[in-house]
Amino acid sequence: MSAPRDPATLMMLVLTVAMAVAVAAVVYLVTDDTDLTLGQVQPEVRAAPPTCDLSSPATATCPPGQYCRLNACVPVPPEVLCGEGDSCRDCECEDGLVCHNLRCASPAGIDRTPLVCEENEALADAVRTLALKCSTRKKSVADIVSAGACTTAEWEQLALEDEKFDLILSAFPDRFAVHFPSGQPHLKRKDWPAPEVLEHYLDQVRRFAGPLREAKQIFVIGRASPDGDAEANHWLALARIKFVENLLDLVLYEGIPETERDKRRVRIRSFGLPTTRTIEPARYRQTYLTDPSGRPPAVDPLVTADPTSARELRAALDGAIDLNDRTTPAWQALFSAVNRVVFVIPIPCLGDEYKPPISVDLAEDRP
Repeated sequence: MSAPRDPATLMMLVLTVAMAVAVAAVVYLVTDDTDLTLGQVQPEVRAAPPTCDLSSPATATCPPGQYCRLNACVPVPPEVLCGEGDSCRDCECEDGLVCHNLRCASPAGIDRTPLVCEENEALADAVRTLALKCSTRKKSVADIVSAGACTTAEWEQLALEDEKFDLILSAFPDRFAVHFPSGQPHLKRKDWPAPEVLEHYLDQVRRFAGPLREAKQIFVIGRASPDGDAEANHWLALARIKFVENLLDLVLYEGIPETERDKRRVRIRSFGLPTTRTIEPARYRQTYLTDPSGRPPAVDPLVTADPTSARELRAALDGAIDLNDRTTPAWQALFSAVNRVVFVIPIPCLGDEYKPPISVDLAEDRP
């Protein structure tokens, strides 16, 4: 059993504990920020948000940086800006970018509307018409309305559905028509064209080299003469389309190295129309020898195998025969000639190019 403690020692121990408790109490009172004089903790006081009343313009105002929502002023949310390549359907593009075809893009890097498509109203209308026709083949509501969105097969179907499709194409000023001798190119023999005939064709197509190279797409539309067997005429039309495609390839990339050609490729939409969709001489003249205003094209659109056939064709279309008298042998011969043809239509714009907004300098109007 342990010895009893000394009373003096116990007294010293009690005084030490009491001193420690007193010191702890002082430290607590110094460090605690609670106002004990009130006997309770004071709640934090916050200012009530400004109110507004949407029923009246005078009471619907809010402080700067806020707007009225459900009769209360709330902070305006920060503006969300989209970067290059982002969708701009639901946000603004960053400074220096423009919203084009639902994407934020740099103006320096997007395709702009060619000047000819701005100045020539008939051409611009034709492009819009083609774009709207193409839009009927859209797969998604998000697709951009453009004359370049359709495939070759879709354009062929659109042309078959519209009997006035060629009148739409008459608005393109650099169109031309490549004519062929009867039965050429032969489906089995490969002896046509002779070198001089090929060079004559190339020289005529070179007159359109500029518009061809600047085109966004090129329609190549073959027709067949109604004479003879329908199936043979169909294959003749396809052979003529192929011949014209080769001519275009030679002219489009003449003098351009092979390594550079892929960068300059122009989309060619080639298709044929059946013999049931022939074109009569009067319609041919209206569509290919004049523009929508009745003026002749700047460059003669007739491309033939030799100068003699060109003169004869031009004379017949210019009035040497009655284009409305279908009973004469001359009209029948001309009817066959104008359907042994491949039409080439360079299309310089597609309708989805960027057109900068017109900036109006009000200072110019000031006196």
